[in-house]
Amino acid sequence: MELPTIDMIRTGENINRLRKQAGLSVKELQNILGFSTPQAIYKWQQGGSIAIHR
Repeated sequence: MELPTIDMIRTGENINRLRKQAGLSVKELQNILGFSTPQAIYKWQQGGSIAIHR
C-alpha cells in the first residue's frame, strides 16, 4: 500500500492561513487543542513537523 506524500510546507501554510481566517492566535489554538506549549503549532506552521503527540 502506497501512502500519499504530504507537502509539509504547504500544509503548514494552510494551518497558518486557516488559523488566521478563524481569528485565532497561536495561544488560542494551543488552548483549544489542549497543548501545554505552542511549540507544536509553530512547527506545523513552519512545515517542520505535522505529527501529533498524544
